[in-house]
Amino acid sequence: MTHLLDNLNPRQREAVLTTDGPLLIFAGAGSGKTRVLVRKIAYLLEQKKTVPERILAVTFTNKAAGEMRERLIHMLGPEAARVSMGTFHSINARFLRKEAHRLGYTRDFTIYDAADSLQLIRDLMHSMAVNAVSLTANGMKYFISDCKQQMILPDQALKVMRSDFLAEKKVAIYKAYQQQLKTNNAMDFDDLLIMPLLIFEKFPEVLTLMQYRYDYILVDEYQDTNRVQFLFLKALSEKHHNICVVGDDDQSIYGWRGADIRNILDFEETFPNPTIIKLEQNYRSTATILKAASAVVKKNRNRKDKTLWTESDKGEKIILHQAETDHDEAEYIANTIRENHFRGFRYRDHAILYRTNAQSRQLEEALLNRQIRYIIVGGTRFYDRKEIKDIMAYLRVLVNPSDAVSLKRIINNPTRGIGKTSLERLEDFAEETHRTLWEALQYPEEAGLGSAARHRVKSFLSMMVHLRSRLETLTLTDAVKEVLRVSGYQSQYETDDKNNENEDRLENLEEFVNSAGEFEQNNEGATLEDFLQELSLLTDVDQWEDAADAVVLMTLHSAKGLEFPIVFISGLEDGLFPLERAKEKEEELEEERRLFYVGITRAMKHCVLTCVRRRLRYGQWMPSIASPFTQEIPPDCLEKTGFEKQKSRDRFLFGLGERDIERSFVGGSSPPKRKSGSTPSRKKTANDSSTLPLASSRRIRVGDTVNHKVYGRGKVLTSVPSSQPAFRVAFQGGVVKTIAAKFLQFSE
Repeated sequence: MTHLLDNLNPRQREAVLTTDGPLLIFAGAGSGKTRVLVRKIAYLLEQKKTVPERILAVTFTNKAAGEMRERLIHMLGPEAARVSMGTFHSINARFLRKEAHRLGYTRDFTIYDAADSLQLIRDLMHSMAVNAVSLTANGMKYFISDCKQQMILPDQALKVMRSDFLAEKKVAIYKAYQQQLKTNNAMDFDDLLIMPLLIFEKFPEVLTLMQYRYDYILVDEYQDTNRVQFLFLKALSEKHHNICVVGDDDQSIYGWRGADIRNILDFEETFPNPTIIKLEQNYRSTATILKAASAVVKKNRNRKDKTLWTESDKGEKIILHQAETDHDEAEYIANTIRENHFRGFRYRDHAILYRTNAQSRQLEEALLNRQIRYIIVGGTRFYDRKEIKDIMAYLRVLVNPSDAVSLKRIINNPTRGIGKTSLERLEDFAEETHRTLWEALQYPEEAGLGSAARHRVKSFLSMMVHLRSRLETLTLTDAVKEVLRVSGYQSQYETDDKNNENEDRLENLEEFVNSAGEFEQNNEGATLEDFLQELSLLTDVDQWEDAADAVVLMTLHSAKGLEFPIVFISGLEDGLFPLERAKEKEEELEEERRLFYVGITRAMKHCVLTCVRRRLRYGQWMPSIASPFTQEIPPDCLEKTGFEKQKSRDRFLFGLGERDIERSFVGGSSPPKRKSGSTPSRKKTANDSSTLPLASSRRIRVGDTVNHKVYGRGKVLTSVPSSQPAFRVAFQGGVVKTIAAKFLQFSE
């Protein structure tokens, strides 16, 4: 036992030794929670508390599960591999392969990813003649997912949702969507979480078996669980109450996708007589980084009190750099990385984090211009590329012919002359006769297809039936190769090998075959069904290989759980981070603050924050001010750069005349240029929107100094054409706003 407690601090040791009953471990950022979880599982096994198969360890990514399993095997040997470990989705998918027949599915059901679900919703909305202006497919996808994450089924949705003129239409689409999933013998990601609970409810004997199957349940990242996941864990642990959850309410950043912070905050009320342990010693970051992060997150009211501390050095101050534009911001970051590389840092030591994916473009260009290698986590995933989605659709249909979404993707891919009209007739026939689309292919004449179309459909069906029969005798890798060859999918790209895009696609298809080979090698007896399930449940982080020496670009949400020696957080401007809409609700603003906290605590040695004075948005230069979060960092933790340029610009701007302001203007639309040699005339007409009568007879002109009740003193830059007279005004502090003239007064 002694070696299992080596190198653990007192709180970590207490967490490992506490085995029975509910246990909540508040694990602050960088506090060694993975070490504690692994040692805890090892301790349970070494002390003969149970056997590997009777421990359930739940993580949020396959990558995290893999790392934990490797550590366990290294510590205890091969028997540790028998621990039931994985994500909620993968654990439930394995369960449903055995039990889904109770709900009318076969064990070969397809798992739809987000793109598949969206396509099915689009098809349904089209067939139901839904106005795409008032209700979008994306909007419906979020609505359905939100309902499922709250365990609201179609029959209950209308009773619990807020009434609006689209409520009945939304629920009708939701019902049709679930019915079509059932017809397709498919489940989406949310179904993987809901269906086990439905089985527990309808078949209590199954729940009882599951409750006695596991002696101990351990859950990582508990703050990210949603209501359905909470109900699943609560149901499984009701007999023995041996549930250990590890999480940090300060890192709860997935409320937008259903995570409920109350699960961790209310743990004491949910599970009887729990033990609560706080891991507050940080092993990742410098004291300065921790002090800054803690000061920020303590502004939140909805949290448990804890204070991170470290024995590490104080470290350097966090840099807060203000650039002129987003282009300049990207240049600053890229130059800093290049200088660091010359000083001996690796590219992979750097991570650039941002609030929205759209921010990556300027950053990518700046890195490319300097020939700096980079990887984007969360960009177009390998398994989301067209050719990979296509071949996966072939494999899905071979495993589950009822999968209409995949079948429609491949039936004329490569081109076989089975056009849109033929497909619509087949779909109509399937609906009228209560058949699946696959079954309808067997009746092309009854579906009303012409002789040529009938021949093509029969040819396609014959090919697919042949491939299905071959699956029984081929290995997984050979099956993938056979599908690529027989379907003609690969040969369509080989005929034009001078096309660079085709060459890339062929390389991707080759890599897909390699991935099948690796899966087969690492999973003895693996089937095509197993392979497809594994691919369906991969996340962005799971697919990120961190071996390459390259700068990592990712959103702040993707960065949770990772760490880097040097971290840049870009776009720290009010309205971008925090997002403008988040400022309307306290709980959303607090989540944005937690996201900032997560970003800062990814940094081990150096943290650089960047913002800009103006950012190009929707094709226009928009003035920006630094995020209010930056003002929550203690001044002694910050070193500001670039801000002195703003101060000098303010002094410069407010000492200029009208013509000088035109030349110095940095935001919005500049005033129209005068022809060479022309002299500005002060004569104005009654309809001239560049002036406005105030209480006195005096009119506002470009170049005047004005006052605003909120923004204070400012300089008029230009008039703005509108139904009411308005002006573009530069206020002190660098804020540039378009203001209706009636809200402006002269500054004496």
